Amino acid sequence: MSENFEEQQSLPEEPEKFYPTQHLKVYQTSDAGQLLICECRHCLTPLSIDVVFLTPQNSKPRPKNKIDSQQDDGMKCPNCGRVPIFLEGCSVQSIAQLPSSPWQ
Repeated sequence: MSENFEEQQSLPEEPEKFYPTQHLKVYQTSDAGQLLICECRHCLTPLSIDVVFLTPQNSKPRPKNKIDSQQDDGMKCPNCGRVPIFLEGCSVQSIAQLPSSPWQ
């Protein structure tokens, strides 16, 4: 019994996964619309993203057997061409690069 305990303790622990921090500010623009000011998680380009949060009133019900779709293809950073931030439950209306970062 003590051998099993010692064997378990000698196994290396799996390292924790750390994700880089990402600046984000949210502004209310209308009842359903929001303006997100954030940095691209890849190239740190400051971005302005107009989104509409999906509610039962403004979205279609998803069929039970359908899995969630991939991130919106139109949601690409204008600087690096990659997905700048992962968002769920909203529809991206537009994305634009800001001239300077509000965090510098």
